[in-house]
Amino acid sequence: MTDQTVPKINEKSDALVCDAPFMFKYKFVYFCLKMGIMHTEHLVHHGVNGNQTERDFVIRLLDDSARYAMSCPTPIACMRNHGFMFLVRGEVLVEAEQDQLLVSANECLTIPAETPFRIRYFRNCSGFMGSFSTDFLCTNPLVTNSFRGFSFMQAHAGYVAQFDHSRSSFIQMLLERIYNETLSVPCNDDVIRANLNSFLVEMAVGNNKTAAVPSRNVLCNRFMEMVFETGQKKMSVAEYADKLNVTANHLNKTVKQNTNKPVSYWIDESLMLAAKMMLKNTSLTMTQISDSLGITDPSYFARRFRQHEQMTPSEYRKIVKADYHG
Repeated sequence: MTDQTVPKINEKSDALVCDAPFMFKYKFVYFCLKMGIMHTEHLVHHGVNGNQTERDFVIRLLDDSARYAMSCPTPIACMRNHGFMFLVRGEVLVEAEQDQLLVSANECLTIPAETPFRIRYFRNCSGFMGSFSTDFLCTNPLVTNSFRGFSFMQAHAGYVAQFDHSRSSFIQMLLERIYNETLSVPCNDDVIRANLNSFLVEMAVGNNKTAAVPSRNVLCNRFMEMVFETGQKKMSVAEYADKLNVTANHLNKTVKQNTNKPVSYWIDESLMLAAKMMLKNTSLTMTQISDSLGITDPSYFARRFRQHEQMTPSEYRKIVKADYHG
C-alpha cells in the first residue's frame, strides 16, 4: 500500500477518507483493523489482499480480543460496501445518519453502502461483523431482484432487526457457515452467496427494532448522544433531564422504553468508558482520572471500576498498554 492509498482522518469532518478511489472498497477492512476487531491474517482469506482475487466480502468473529483494542467513539466512516453486525451477546451503540442505534444480543445491524456511521460504545460483544458489495452478492438476475426487495438495504440509514431464540440460532449457524467457508482453500464464493442471501431474507422478516417504538426517538437520541459525548462532564439523571427540558421521570421512561435500560445505567457505562479511554491513552494517576470523572474518592472509583470490569484500573491499564506495545 503506497502513501497515496493510505486512508487519512479528515480533521474538518472527523471522517475516514481515502485519496485513492479504489481504496473505498477496503475502508471497512481498514476501519475494522483500526478498531482491533479484524486482524491482518484474515485479509488474504477474504480476498482483500491486493495480490488476491477481489471478492468484496469480509467477515470477522467478534470476541473478547476486541475488548481492550476498541477506542470509542470511532471516527466517522462511510463505506462503499454494505456492512452488518450480528450479536450473540453484548451491546454496541452505533450512530448512523445522526440516529443512535443500540444493538444487543440476538439482534443484527445493517449499514447500507455510503451511509456515514461511527461506533460510540462497545461492550463485551461476541458474534460476527463484516461487509459485502452488491456486485459480490448479485451475480444473477434472480438474486439481484431479491436484493432489490430488501428495503432495509436500500434506505440511507442503519437498520436493527430483533430475533427470537430459534431464529437467532439459525442466523448464527448461517454466519458460522459463511465464516468457515472463508477459511477454506479454495473458498467457494457460491456457498457464501447462498448463505448470505438467506441471512438477508431472515433480516427482512425479523422484527424491525428501529420502527418498533414510533418515538424512536428524538429525546432518546439526544440523551444517548449527550451521555457518550467525549470530553463532556458526566451529570446526574436530573441534570441530563434539565438540559433536555424534560422531567427526570419522563427521560428515564423514554430511555428505558427505547433501550430496555434506565438512564442511570447509561451514565455509569459512559463513566466507565471514559475511564478506560483515559487508562489506555493517558498517564494520568488514578486520583486524576477519578477527579476528571467527578468522583471525589479514588478508592470508590477503583471499586466501581472493578465491579464493572472484573479487574482493577491498574490491571486494566497494564493489559491495554501491553496489547498496544505487543
